[in-house]
Amino acid sequence: MTLLQKLSLAATIGSATFSFAASLPNKTILPDNVVRCEPSSGCINKTIAGRNYNILTTPRFTVMVAVSHEGIYTRADISITNNTDMPLSLSPEDFRVEVVTPKPKVLLYVPPANLSLPPAAPPAVAPDPNSSEPPTLPTGAKTFANPAAPETDATNVVAPAKGPENRDLSATSVPPSEATSGRVYFERDKHAHLVNVVLPLAGVVFEFPYAMKK
Repeated sequence: MTLLQKLSLAATIGSATFSFAASLPNKTILPDNVVRCEPSSGCINKTIAGRNYNILTTPRFTVMVAVSHEGIYTRADISITNNTDMPLSLSPEDFRVEVVTPKPKVLLYVPPANLSLPPAAPPAVAPDPNSSEPPTLPTGAKTFANPAAPETDATNVVAPAKGPENRDLSATSVPPSEATSGRVYFERDKHAHLVNVVLPLAGVVFEFPYAMKK
C-alpha cells in the first residue's frame, strides 16, 4: 500500500469517528443512587403554607424542598419522611447547594450558631380558610420554583412535619413511618443562576435543580 493510500484510509477512519461522536445525544446519565427532581422521576410541585415545595417520593423516602433567599444566605425548607422499617439517621451538615452556572462552586451548610440574620418578623397569622390571600412569608424570604416539577392539586401530599414555627433542621434519627422538617441555611452566591440542592440520605442522593432569580 502506497503512502498516499495509507493517508487516504486514515482520513476516512478519522472522519467516521468524529461523525459518530457528534451524533451521540447530549444527555446526563445519573448514577443508580441519584434521584433528580424532574417529571420522569415523578417530582411534583405544591404550595404549602405559602412556600413552594418540590416533592420527590420513592419507596424509601419522601423529600420536600422549598428554596428561598434570606439575607445573605440561601435557605432551604426541608421535610423528610422515612417510608422504611428502619430508623433514618440524617444531618444537615451532609447537605449542600451546588452552583451549576455561571461558575460551578459548592455552597456549604451554615450552622445556626454561625448565622447572622436580621431580627425575625412577627409570626404570621394563621390563614383564614375563607380568604384567597396567601400566608405571609418571613421578611426577606423569596421562594423559587423548580420549572421541571409540574404543579399538582393532589390531596394525598403530606404537609411538612409539625413542629415549632421556623425551626432549624438538626441532626436526628427519624423513626420508621415518621417525618422531620426544618429550615437549613447555606452560603449564597449572588451571581448564581442554576443551582442544585443536594441531599444525601442513607446512600441515596436527592437532587433538586433550581433557576435562581435576582
